[in-house]
Amino acid sequence: MKKTWDVNVNGVAHTIEYKTGFGGAKILVNGVSYKAKSKNWWIVMIDYPVVIDGTELRVVVIGNKVRLAVNGIYQGSGEAYVPLNKMPALSNVFLGISCLGGAIMGGWLCLIIGLLFGFLYIKLGLEGKIKNVVVMFVICTIVQILYCAVVIWLRQQIGI
Repeated sequence: MKKTWDVNVNGVAHTIEYKTGFGGAKILVNGVSYKAKSKNWWIVMIDYPVVIDGTELRVVVIGNKVRLAVNGIYQGSGEAYVPLNKMPALSNVFLGISCLGGAIMGGWLCLIIGLLFGFLYIKLGLEGKIKNVVVMFVICTIVQILYCAVVIWLRQQIGI
């Protein structure tokens, strides 16, 4: 994946680029490469700061969504920048439980279900909607348990 932005800072054009590939994620600032690490084991979460002439730029990656914030405003959408470290720890805990518990309980499909709900935990957590994170976790757990029950029932009926 590659995403490029052209930014004017104090009348000087700069190129910010986000690239993924072998060796992990990289942020290129005017051609100079910097390695970026994810803050989460399950989903790519990067919040990389770049300061150019007193202007703060942040490359923010959540999953496959890549955005650039300039002085606290996301380019393109105009939304306010929310630091990833403001995300409640509960979102990360639920993400880990949903993914690991799902993989142990129901295999790959439950792991994928946990990952998909994990994106919701992160999105809702960044918006400060903790009650909705808990509700989504409960729904995810019910879906995973129902999936396992259906698989067990089918194995008994068909003899797989």
